[in-house]
Amino acid sequence: MKTHITFVLDSSGSMEAIKDDTKDGFNSFLEEQKTEDGTATVSLYNFDTSVEQVYKTELIEDASKLTDGNYTPSGRTALHDALTTAVNETTDHIASLEKATRPDNVIIVVLTDGKENASETPQDTVRELVEQRREKHGWEFLFIGANQDAALTASGMGMSADHSLDMDHSGEGARNAYQSTSKRISEARREGRTGGYSDEDRRKQDETDNL
Repeated sequence: MKTHITFVLDSSGSMEAIKDDTKDGFNSFLEEQKTEDGTATVSLYNFDTSVEQVYKTELIEDASKLTDGNYTPSGRTALHDALTTAVNETTDHIASLEKATRPDNVIIVVLTDGKENASETPQDTVRELVEQRREKHGWEFLFIGANQDAALTASGMGMSADHSLDMDHSGEGARNAYQSTSKRISEARREGRTGGYSDEDRRKQDETDNL
Protein backbone atom coordinates (compact mmCIF):
# COMPACT_ATOMS: atom_id res chain seq x y z
CA MET A 1 0.00 0.00 0.00
CA LYS A 2 1.24 3.47 -0.94
CA THR A 3 0.57 6.38 1.43
CA HIS A 4 1.29 10.08 1.15
CA ILE A 5 1.35 12.35 4.21
CA THR A 6 1.43 16.14 4.01
CA PHE A 7 2.29 17.88 7.28
CA VAL A 8 1.12 21.48 7.79
CA LEU A 9 3.03 22.65 10.84
CA ASP A 10 2.56 25.89 12.75
CA SER A 11 5.81 27.81 13.14
CA SER A 12 4.31 31.04 14.51
CA GLY A 13 5.91 32.83 17.46
CA SER A 14 3.78 31.10 20.10
CA MET A 15 5.29 27.74 19.11
CA GLU A 16 8.64 28.87 20.55
CA ALA A 17 7.57 27.54 23.98
CA ILE A 18 7.30 23.98 22.62
CA LYS A 19 9.82 24.26 19.77
CA ASP A 20 12.20 21.53 20.93
CA ASP A 21 9.41 19.06 21.68
CA THR A 22 7.79 19.81 18.33
CA LYS A 23 11.04 19.00 16.56
CA ASP A 24 11.61 15.86 18.65
CA GLY A 25 8.03 14.69 18.14
CA PHE A 26 8.15 15.14 14.37
CA ASN A 27 11.55 13.45 14.12
CA SER A 28 10.34 10.51 16.22
CA PHE A 29 7.33 10.24 13.90
CA LEU A 30 9.65 9.89 10.90
CA GLU A 31 11.71 7.20 12.65
CA GLU A 32 8.63 5.20 13.64
CA GLN A 33 7.18 5.32 10.15
CA LYS A 34 10.39 3.96 8.62
CA THR A 35 9.65 0.62 10.28
CA GLU A 36 6.20 0.19 8.69
CA ASP A 37 5.56 -2.00 5.67
CA GLY A 38 4.60 -0.38 2.39
CA THR A 39 5.72 2.82 0.70
CA ALA A 40 5.21 6.26 2.19
CA THR A 41 6.12 9.75 1.05
CA VAL A 42 5.93 12.93 3.09
CA SER A 43 5.73 16.65 2.34
CA LEU A 44 6.27 19.33 4.97
CA TYR A 45 4.94 22.88 5.13
CA ASN A 46 5.77 25.36 7.88
CA PHE A 47 3.58 28.40 8.32
CA ASP A 48 3.56 31.60 10.30
CA THR A 49 2.56 34.87 8.63
CA SER A 50 3.62 33.22 5.36
CA VAL A 51 3.78 29.62 4.10
CA GLU A 52 6.97 27.71 3.35
CA GLN A 53 7.29 24.33 1.66
CA VAL A 54 10.22 22.71 3.47
CA TYR A 55 10.27 19.65 1.21
CA LYS A 56 8.02 17.82 -1.23
CA THR A 57 7.10 14.13 -1.51
CA GLU A 58 10.25 12.71 0.01
CA LEU A 59 10.37 8.99 0.68
CA ILE A 60 9.84 8.58 4.42
CA GLU A 61 13.27 6.94 4.66
CA ASP A 62 14.92 10.04 3.14
CA ALA A 63 12.81 12.81 4.68
CA SER A 64 14.78 15.47 6.51
CA LYS A 65 14.32 15.96 10.23
CA LEU A 66 13.29 19.22 11.82
CA THR A 67 16.25 21.28 13.00
CA ASP A 68 16.96 24.81 14.17
CA GLY A 69 17.79 25.53 10.55
CA ASN A 70 14.39 24.63 9.08
CA TYR A 71 12.10 25.29 12.05
CA THR A 72 12.31 28.76 13.63
CA PRO A 73 9.06 29.98 15.21
CA SER A 74 8.10 33.62 14.54
CA GLY A 75 5.23 35.68 13.18
CA ARG A 76 1.47 35.13 13.19
CA THR A 77 -0.85 32.26 12.17
CA ALA A 78 -1.85 32.05 8.48
CA LEU A 79 -3.62 28.72 8.92
CA HIS A 80 -6.08 29.08 6.03
CA ASP A 81 -3.38 30.10 3.56
CA ALA A 82 -1.18 27.20 4.68
CA LEU A 83 -3.86 24.54 4.39
CA THR A 84 -5.02 25.81 1.00
CA THR A 85 -1.46 25.87 -0.34
CA ALA A 86 -0.70 22.39 0.98
CA VAL A 87 -3.89 20.84 -0.40
CA ASN A 88 -3.58 22.47 -3.83
CA GLU A 89 0.09 21.58 -4.26
CA THR A 90 -0.48 18.01 -3.05
CA THR A 91 -3.36 17.72 -5.52
CA ASP A 92 -1.19 18.99 -8.39
CA HIS A 93 1.60 16.57 -7.56
CA ILE A 94 -0.68 13.53 -7.41
CA ALA A 95 -2.34 14.54 -10.68
CA SER A 96 1.09 14.61 -12.32
CA LEU A 97 1.78 10.95 -11.46
CA GLU A 98 0.93 7.94 -13.56
CA LYS A 99 -2.14 6.20 -12.16
CA ALA A 100 -0.17 3.12 -11.17
CA THR A 101 2.16 5.19 -8.98
CA ARG A 102 -0.44 7.34 -7.23
CA PRO A 103 -0.86 6.83 -3.48
CA ASP A 104 -3.68 4.67 -2.16
CA ASN A 105 -4.05 6.96 0.88
CA VAL A 106 -3.55 10.69 1.22
CA ILE A 107 -3.46 12.12 4.74
CA ILE A 108 -3.11 15.81 5.60
CA VAL A 109 -1.94 16.48 9.17
CA VAL A 110 -2.34 19.99 10.59
CA LEU A 111 -0.79 21.02 13.92
CA THR A 112 -1.31 24.52 15.32
CA ASP A 113 -1.30 26.17 18.71
CA GLY A 114 -3.35 29.21 17.73
CA LYS A 115 -6.35 30.39 15.78
CA GLU A 116 -6.24 31.83 12.30
CA ASN A 117 -5.18 35.49 12.35
CA ALA A 118 -3.13 36.27 9.23
CA SER A 119 -4.56 34.65 6.07
CA GLU A 120 -5.92 36.13 2.88
CA THR A 121 -7.90 32.94 2.18
CA PRO A 122 -11.44 32.97 3.63
CA GLN A 123 -12.66 30.05 5.71
CA ASP A 124 -15.43 29.19 3.21
CA THR A 125 -12.80 28.59 0.51
CA VAL A 126 -10.85 26.29 2.81
CA ARG A 127 -13.95 24.34 3.81
CA GLU A 128 -15.05 23.82 0.19
CA LEU A 129 -11.58 22.61 -0.79
CA VAL A 130 -11.26 20.20 2.13
CA GLU A 131 -14.75 18.77 1.68
CA GLN A 132 -14.08 18.16 -2.01
CA ARG A 133 -10.87 16.25 -1.25
CA ARG A 134 -12.58 14.22 1.47
CA GLU A 135 -15.81 13.40 -0.33
CA LYS A 136 -14.65 12.97 -3.93
CA HIS A 137 -11.15 11.64 -3.43
CA GLY A 138 -11.19 9.96 -0.01
CA TRP A 139 -8.45 12.04 1.57
CA GLU A 140 -8.20 12.12 5.34
CA PHE A 141 -7.45 15.18 7.45
CA LEU A 142 -6.07 15.02 10.98
CA PHE A 143 -6.24 18.27 12.95
CA ILE A 144 -4.27 18.89 16.16
CA GLY A 145 -5.03 22.15 17.93
CA ALA A 146 -3.87 23.73 21.19
CA ASN A 147 -5.41 26.76 22.91
CA GLN A 148 -8.74 26.28 21.12
CA ASP A 149 -11.65 23.90 20.60
CA ALA A 150 -9.97 21.66 18.04
CA ALA A 151 -13.19 19.95 16.97
CA LEU A 152 -14.87 23.30 16.33
CA THR A 153 -11.91 24.64 14.35
CA ALA A 154 -11.61 21.44 12.33
CA SER A 155 -15.34 21.35 11.53
CA GLY A 156 -15.23 24.97 10.38
CA MET A 157 -12.60 23.98 7.81
CA GLY A 158 -14.57 20.97 6.53
CA MET A 159 -12.82 18.28 8.57
CA SER A 160 -14.40 15.56 10.67
CA ALA A 161 -14.57 16.38 14.39
CA ASP A 162 -13.49 12.85 15.35
CA HIS A 163 -10.30 13.40 13.35
CA SER A 164 -9.37 16.33 15.60
CA LEU A 165 -7.34 16.32 18.81
CA ASP A 166 -7.13 18.93 21.55
CA MET A 167 -3.42 19.21 22.36
CA ASP A 168 -2.14 20.44 25.69
CA HIS A 169 0.23 23.34 25.03
CA SER A 170 3.25 21.71 26.65
CA GLY A 171 6.22 19.59 25.69
CA GLU A 172 4.48 16.41 26.78
CA GLY A 173 1.30 17.42 24.98
CA ALA A 174 3.22 17.89 21.73
CA ARG A 175 5.11 14.62 22.07
CA ASN A 176 1.91 12.70 22.83
CA ALA A 177 0.17 14.31 19.84
CA TYR A 178 2.91 13.11 17.49
CA GLN A 179 2.83 9.62 19.02
CA SER A 180 -0.94 9.46 18.56
CA THR A 181 -0.65 10.70 14.98
CA SER A 182 2.02 8.13 14.18
CA LYS A 183 -0.28 5.36 15.44
CA ARG A 184 -3.17 6.62 13.34
CA ILE A 185 -1.02 6.82 10.21
CA SER A 186 0.41 3.36 10.85
CA GLU A 187 -3.18 2.12 11.00
CA ALA A 188 -3.92 3.76 7.66
CA ARG A 189 -0.83 2.23 6.08
CA ARG A 190 -1.98 -1.23 7.19
CA GLU A 191 -5.76 -0.96 6.79
CA GLY A 192 -6.44 1.96 4.45
CA ARG A 193 -7.97 4.41 6.98
CA THR A 194 -6.82 6.11 10.16
CA GLY A 195 -10.12 5.78 12.01
CA GLY A 196 -9.57 9.22 13.56
CA TYR A 197 -8.12 9.89 16.99
CA SER A 198 -9.02 7.41 19.73
CA ASP A 199 -10.32 7.83 23.27
CA GLU A 200 -6.86 6.82 24.45
CA ASP A 201 -5.29 9.63 22.41
CA ARG A 202 -7.65 12.12 24.07
CA ARG A 203 -7.12 10.67 27.54
CA LYS A 204 -3.37 11.23 27.26
CA GLN A 205 -3.93 14.90 26.49
CA ASP A 206 -6.42 15.26 29.35
CA GLU A 207 -3.96 13.69 31.78
CA THR A 208 -1.21 16.03 30.59
CA ASP A 209 -3.51 19.00 31.13
CA ASN A 210 -4.15 17.91 34.73
CA LEU A 211 -0.48 17.59 35.71
